Amino acid sequence: MQPVVPFQLIAKLGACQIGGVWSAVDENEHSLVVAVLDAGVAGEPRWRDAFAATTNAIAQSASAGPTYVGADFSAATPWVAYPQELLPTAERTFLALGMSYAPVVAHADDPPTAERHVQPDAAPTPRPTDRPLTTAEQTSPARLGRTLPPTDPSPPSDSPPHPPAEPLPLRPPPRAGRWALPAIGLIVGLLAGGGLVLLVDPGTDPPRPPAAASASPLPPPAPTSAPLSPGLEPPVAGRWPAGWVRFTPADRIHTVTGLDGVSFPVRLPPRWRCTLVERADGLSRHRCGGPSDSGEELGGELVVRECPAPCDGPRQTAMRTAEEAWGLQWVHCGPTCAYAETSSLTVDGARRYGLVVVAYWRSGDGDIDQQVVLRMTAPVTNANLLRRVANYLRDVLLF
Repeated sequence: MQPVVPFQLIAKLGACQIGGVWSAVDENEHSLVVAVLDAGVAGEPRWRDAFAATTNAIAQSASAGPTYVGADFSAATPWVAYPQELLPTAERTFLALGMSYAPVVAHADDPPTAERHVQPDAAPTPRPTDRPLTTAEQTSPARLGRTLPPTDPSPPSDSPPHPPAEPLPLRPPPRAGRWALPAIGLIVGLLAGGGLVLLVDPGTDPPRPPAAASASPLPPPAPTSAPLSPGLEPPVAGRWPAGWVRFTPADRIHTVTGLDGVSFPVRLPPRWRCTLVERADGLSRHRCGGPSDSGEELGGELVVRECPAPCDGPRQTAMRTAEEAWGLQWVHCGPTCAYAETSSLTVDGARRYGLVVVAYWRSGDGDIDQQVVLRMTAPVTNANLLRRVANYLRDVLLF
């Protein structure tokens, strides 16, 4: 079944686990390519938001302004249309989300596509309602704080096929639950702008589509669905905080080596432990933490994942927008890193410090190819413990 878009679709050019790219013509016979999110996937609002955020991140990275000529992220099958010559940009929408996109290969026995007279060199006329969403619109309280409706755990039966493999059902969206270490419930209270309150559960991962079967290795996993409260984009100008403390020889440092999927040693406060919670090709997610001197739990996630080539600015931006950041403003802390912190989180009625760092680094002598995410909370009086861990990661990974 073809997706519903306001153009005449000609042929499917490529597909991945969550959608595909079609050739099309508009009412003026201009040739287009249209990236479309599958209806079954679009039923999960965070997939819809991730598709929109990635499209706009790519558009905003273009020096000549927006690259697409029309889009509708609220349609039953969200879509974005590009001029025909920007087919690689349409495909990049899915590649930036870490999907295993593959062109559709026509077979000799396939029925020929009806010939049409099109104008490949004529630029489509943008419609005034089809514009990139502004940063304010993407991160407005209304978008960040909406309640997710119940979602059928399996896609509708008329979902379009995903070559080269048959589609598999998506997991249901995460339930409202608990954050960080066991017995810690994190209710995120954003004090700025109207007192937005969210209940988030990074401990239960957002739905991730199963990998399609392929003769070649699949690209590594990447963040693929929008968080409930992403960081505010774009990051504001800044630098790595000079006042953040570091581990010293006088500190009782617990060095952890050999973490599954982590190629570097990790230095942690005493009594901290790291537990593997997710492992896939190119992805390692550990939950690290322990009790503070007062007995309160602190810690959170340490995530290491491959950044598919090219791990450039648009790819890094797309991966960062898929990270939970409690709705805080991202701050640049170097050419390849951003952070956000607050002392206004609320956990079990008490104020709590939160820190999230997203950075990119080289695992060898080549180009940047890895992402590291540190997302942790602590009692406000223990904020420096998390800053010490962040400083250590920066020193050892050189981001």
